[in-house]
Amino acid sequence: MITQSLDKFLGDRTASAMKQVEDRIYREVSEGICEYFGIDGIRALSIEQIKQIQEAQETRDKGFVKLGYNLVLRQLR
Repeated sequence: MITQSLDKFLGDRTASAMKQVEDRIYREVSEGICEYFGIDGIRALSIEQIKQIQEAQETRDKGFVKLGYNLVLRQLR
């Protein structure tokens, strides 16, 4: 029997796969944001554009797009 908690066990077991999923979601959402705003990279976002992303993120209840918004906003901090 495994002595650590189920959450710890599954977290450790799936960490590398989850990182790959996060990277893919980040890439897809950040590329979409850049295409939408007509910019070359997220570092070129204006304050107003960042506010639009924050508003979009807040209106999402859950899901991959919300995760993508979160990952992009984290990069902008």
